[in-house]
Amino acid sequence: MKRISRSLWLWSFCLLLASSCYKEQHWEFPGPFEEDIAIPDTLPFPFDENKEAGMWLMKAGEPFHDRILFKGFTDYYVGGDTISWIKESTGMRLIQHRNPYPITTSDHVGGRENSYRNNWVVSKYFVPVGKGKSFYMYFKATIGTFNGTAAGIVLGTSWENGREFIFGFDGFNAIAPQFFLDLYERTFSVNPAAGWPTVNEVITPGVPAEFETVIVDNLFYIKVNGVLCFKMQLPEQELFYYTPSIRPWRNFMTVHDFYIEAPDSHTVDYAYYHKEFGYNFIQRPALTTTENGDVLLFAEGRGAYADGYERVGQHTKAIGNTDIILRRSTDGGGSWEENILVVAGEGSADTYANPQVICANNGNLVLHYSKIGYTRTGNSFGIAPGLQQIYQRISTDGGRSWSGETDITDQLRSTVVDVQHSSGHGIALRHSTYLNRLVMPLNIGTNQVQVAYSDDMGHTWAISAVLTGTNNLRNGSIVELNDGRLMMLLSHNNVTPRNKMVSYSNDGGATWSGTASFANGITTGDFGHIYPSVVVNNAQTNELFYVSALNRGTDPRSYNMSPVYANSPTLFSSSNAGQNFSSLGPLYNKQTYNTYVVPVGHMDAVVLPSGQTLIATEGGVSTPFEGIVIYRK
Repeated sequence: MKRISRSLWLWSFCLLLASSCYKEQHWEFPGPFEEDIAIPDTLPFPFDENKEAGMWLMKAGEPFHDRILFKGFTDYYVGGDTISWIKESTGMRLIQHRNPYPITTSDHVGGRENSYRNNWVVSKYFVPVGKGKSFYMYFKATIGTFNGTAAGIVLGTSWENGREFIFGFDGFNAIAPQFFLDLYERTFSVNPAAGWPTVNEVITPGVPAEFETVIVDNLFYIKVNGVLCFKMQLPEQELFYYTPSIRPWRNFMTVHDFYIEAPDSHTVDYAYYHKEFGYNFIQRPALTTTENGDVLLFAEGRGAYADGYERVGQHTKAIGNTDIILRRSTDGGGSWEENILVVAGEGSADTYANPQVICANNGNLVLHYSKIGYTRTGNSFGIAPGLQQIYQRISTDGGRSWSGETDITDQLRSTVVDVQHSSGHGIALRHSTYLNRLVMPLNIGTNQVQVAYSDDMGHTWAISAVLTGTNNLRNGSIVELNDGRLMMLLSHNNVTPRNKMVSYSNDGGATWSGTASFANGITTGDFGHIYPSVVVNNAQTNELFYVSALNRGTDPRSYNMSPVYANSPTLFSSSNAGQNFSSLGPLYNKQTYNTYVVPVGHMDAVVLPSGQTLIATEGGVSTPFEGIVIYRK
């Protein structure tokens, strides 16, 4: 619909809602006729009345964290370590951080009176809104109060202006609070004089209420406790897919159930998700395949923390009780075994981090990781290089069992400096000159890159010189070219150039050329050059595949406190040994909505025996802190 048409529609709609005598024949909005309210079954409902055909995001008080997000003001703010959402026997209860009777702003948690804007319940499933599409949403929640609140549900975003579609209630009238509709750019009260119920007629504070939202071919209606509260025909606009959300908005709320049903809903493919196996966060993926074709996905499982500062810090770093965990797939990443193996850290409160793995040419798996410690100054944490220990473990049976830890710290660093294995995997060389050599890229300190290599299957290691040519290098990813050379694509923290850097080795990784700017078809936007990326070689097709972010962002539903992370991961390919690349498009290519971008963090990739490329990234639908997401290309 063109803007002039929408403006006319909204003007007419405003008059209709404000009038106490408008009739159903006007724009198909129902008026004060009791029969339709008493017999709501006349409305279309092409969904399963038993709620078995759709997806329960939360049921009988139990949230399914691979399907639902509970986002809160204190996610990124310590606030005396007040957790925003508390799991109770009947559901998830919101701890309100805004004092409804403040004398000064300091009476609110963190002195932030607008903290209520950052508490959300979000579906991880995108559902369609548009002509020819249908969507049903049911949830049960206990509303704490009407006074001064504006709780609601968010159902979409306009393609034209990015504004949201919200239905909620306005509690500033304590006697007879009304429902309201915020349709993309304007807000209207749902007029009781037109026959619609007031909020207090259908909801009792402190008593669980059932909310049902239906959108069928742009016809929208909502019931509360079985009573029709509003109905309208939505204006036509471009089809979009949205993650429906509940916003408490200055309210006290407990959510008990949440169910959605839509024929073509979709979400990202989680291999791990936050809260799984008792971990607060699961991050930092490392991939390999075994001789029999199994896929192994290593990660950091970040668990118990000492205080709120460690809790907030776990979004971006391994801190507190952190394990190295392993999950297996026997079908190329299509599904994952239910159980995990804790490779390091089980029964310990120590911090294990930075897994990197190689599948050697003899089938052995060589795994590196570190046990790290921090120095704390006030509420800030810094890596303590003197406390770091770098370990190696080897598996000869495809990761089913592992050798004991071998301390290789002194082999991988010549001075006491923090060494981080780059995100992802190392490689085993196949060219005749350096056949079977193992190569692993390393981050040294905060701004240097070196390479570790072994010619005896990991029994001993040597390190290359520091790469030169560019300052502030990070996160190298290495691939062996068909002529035996090694190519490393690197990130960097400089303002320019806004693309990746490249370096080559002619001697199996022992020495490297000076780094140089590398675009050659790889676009990284304004900030993608800062973040980790990964390159792999498909030996079956002689193609290189490369994944990089295009930009960066923050959690749009946080109070300006979210860590900055990468977004818009994009796949590139090269058929001429990395001389040039071309874009194959975004990793997540399903339709969403205006302003939406896919979040991404550390990543890894591996070529499967089938020839497909399997990519694992820190990711989710809202932030990369939700878990590890899989893409198959």
